[in-house]
Amino acid sequence: MTVILILLCLAIAGRELYLAFDRKRSGGGPEVALLRRRVAGTAEEVARLRRAQDKQATALTETDGRIASLVTQINDRVVPQVNQGLGAHRAALDRLEGEVAAIRAQLAGRLDQAVAASLGADPVDTVVGALAADDEEVRAELGRAYERFAGACGLRVEMVVPVEEEPWRVRYYLSGRSPRALERDFIELLRAPGAEARALLEALRGVGQGGAQVGPLVMVRTPDALVCGVLTLARLRCGADPLADPDGLRRLPESRLLDATALSA
Repeated sequence: MTVILILLCLAIAGRELYLAFDRKRSGGGPEVALLRRRVAGTAEEVARLRRAQDKQATALTETDGRIASLVTQINDRVVPQVNQGLGAHRAALDRLEGEVAAIRAQLAGRLDQAVAASLGADPVDTVVGALAADDEEVRAELGRAYERFAGACGLRVEMVVPVEEEPWRVRYYLSGRSPRALERDFIELLRAPGAEARALLEALRGVGQGGAQVGPLVMVRTPDALVCGVLTLARLRCGADPLADPDGLRRLPESRLLDATALSA
């Protein structure tokens, strides 16, 4: 009997334990379902984030391509233009430095002349000159021939000034000889032109229209002629442009005129 009671108690206790366990198991169902929904939502969020990242990566790739294209265009177009502009600025700066150096040298020379004059030396004479050529390609060589001729005549180039209204023409200021002494020498030169004079004439033949002036000496080039003349000092004082009046040269006396059209170098 005692054994039966013990077994009955154990059966009752086992049933209670089973019922308690079953209640606990069935009570966690909603929590599990909630967790499952949360996991599913998290998976959807992760998928959405992945899609957004893929879209951003595609946009970044396209942006990188556009940037690379712009860089290529800059390297191919803008950089050469910038380099060209910088080169032009450097060339202009070099010319400006050369002009400033020439002005300083001229000023120093003028001061030396003033000092010498204050000590009783004769003043240094200055004459005007000019050079013109309608052909840009020959201007450099023509300028060198002109300055060699001026140097052979005992003249020094003090300053070269472009004529603004005529960009193919420059004005020279030359020192070292008086106009009267040059007038005598140039009249003799017309009878027997020297090597430097012939070189200048030959350079003038290379232009269609132009001319050169060194004090009273004027050389005018027209399409069909090359005429040289020595102006009087009175005519120089008039201030007229001798290069603009080739017919006026032909009216000079024979001793002051040379038709160098057919003169060989």
